[in-house]
Amino acid sequence: MEIKYNDWCIRRITPADIGPTLDFIIPMLYEVYPSITGVADRWDLAHMEEAYILPENAALFAAFDVNGTVAGTVAIRPYDDRIAAVEGCYDIRVTAELSRCYVKSSLRRKGIACQLVAAIREYCRVQGYQTICLHTHKFLPGGYPFWLSQGFLIRQENTDELETVYMDKDIRATVKL
Repeated sequence: MEIKYNDWCIRRITPADIGPTLDFIIPMLYEVYPSITGVADRWDLAHMEEAYILPENAALFAAFDVNGTVAGTVAIRPYDDRIAAVEGCYDIRVTAELSRCYVKSSLRRKGIACQLVAAIREYCRVQGYQTICLHTHKFLPGGYPFWLSQGFLIRQENTDELETVYMDKDIRATVKL
C-alpha cells in the first residue's frame, strides 16, 4: 500500500528503507527526548526487520519526500501488556500499540502525521485489530493535543516527571482515526 499525498508518499518500509528510517528516527529521539539517557537504545530499533518488516501483524510506515528522504514515521505492533500502568486493560489478542510517530520539525502541521495515522488505522483494520493504544508525554511538542484531535481517549495519566499519558481508540466502528 502506497499513499501519495502532496509532496510525499507514505508506505510500509522495506529492508532497503531501514538505514534511512533509522537516520530519521535516531536524531528525532534525541530532539524530543533530550534528557533521557539511552533513548535510542531500544530493541525495535536494533532489530527493525524482526520488529516491523517480517511479522504480518506489525509494520512501520514512513512518509518519503520527492527525494526519497524520510519526513515522518509511525509504527504498530501487537500490544503485549508490558506497561504496568495499564496492565490488564486491553484484550491483547486484538490490541495494537502505536509508537515511533515522528514528523520532521519543519514539516509539522502539514498533514503528514494525519496521513501516517490513517495508514496505520487501515493496516490495523486489515490485521483484525480492534483497539489501538499508545502512550505519549505532555511535554512533547504537539503530541498530546494531536492524539486527542485524532479521537484517542485518556486511559491513565501519570503525574511523574515525564507526564506520561496512556491513550487508546476503538477502531471497530469509526471511519476516521
